[in-house]
Amino acid sequence: MPIKLATQSQVRQYNVSNAVASARIEGVVPTKQLEQNLTDYISGKKSIAQLVEETKQRYVTLRRG
Repeated sequence: MPIKLATQSQVRQYNVSNAVASARIEGVVPTKQLEQNLTDYISGKKSIAQLVEETKQRYVTLRRG
């Protein structure tokens, strides 16, 4: 019986699901923006590095504003 390998998207979905579940156990509720970012990550539209950089820029802008 051949072994079915997971696609990169499936691996990302698994990892994101685990991270979100852990956060919810701790009482953290994901924002709509985070949910969209995670969807973009799962689909391969954005990398973790891009998401981290965007988050940094958003908070730098908030501090300056």
